[in-house]
Amino acid sequence: MDALKRRNRSGITVLDLDYRPMFWESREQAREVVQQALPYATVVVGNQDECDTAVGTREPAQAATLLRDYGVDLAVVKQGPRGVLAVDAKGSVEVPPVPVDVVNGLGAGDAFGGALCHGLLSGWDTEPIMRYGNAAGAIVASRLACSDAMPTSPEVDALLAGSPHAG
Repeated sequence: MDALKRRNRSGITVLDLDYRPMFWESREQAREVVQQALPYATVVVGNQDECDTAVGTREPAQAATLLRDYGVDLAVVKQGPRGVLAVDAKGSVEVPPVPVDVVNGLGAGDAFGGALCHGLLSGWDTEPIMRYGNAAGAIVASRLACSDAMPTSPEVDALLAGSPHAG
């Protein structure tokens, strides 16, 4: 928390909710800590369960609104097979998932997060960032490995263009 407070929302500050119950005494304890961190983040990303931990609801639009109420510039709610919802000051963007044959879901969220940061640091608009993140996550889910499965930019671009990617 100290690092977030010192950073005080300077630049892009991403908070990946990444709730793992085994690290907390309860969901309520995690919620309390996360809610203390939210005002210091400019971008928050999590799946529906993680958003439930953060703000008490799994409903994507409501979760995004509640995250934005904490001062978050961009709220990203990953919805699994329903794609991703992103809400910022310009409005709401919902992007469908990229269909792939799932081999192993481990690391797909990490690929999404890396792609999200790449897009943010590159100054992209929200919709292309979400599409890029979905594609990066889909590529990893279509591969057996996790960290070795992280896609390159050309692989993500090829998938987005409708071309086969190296699997």
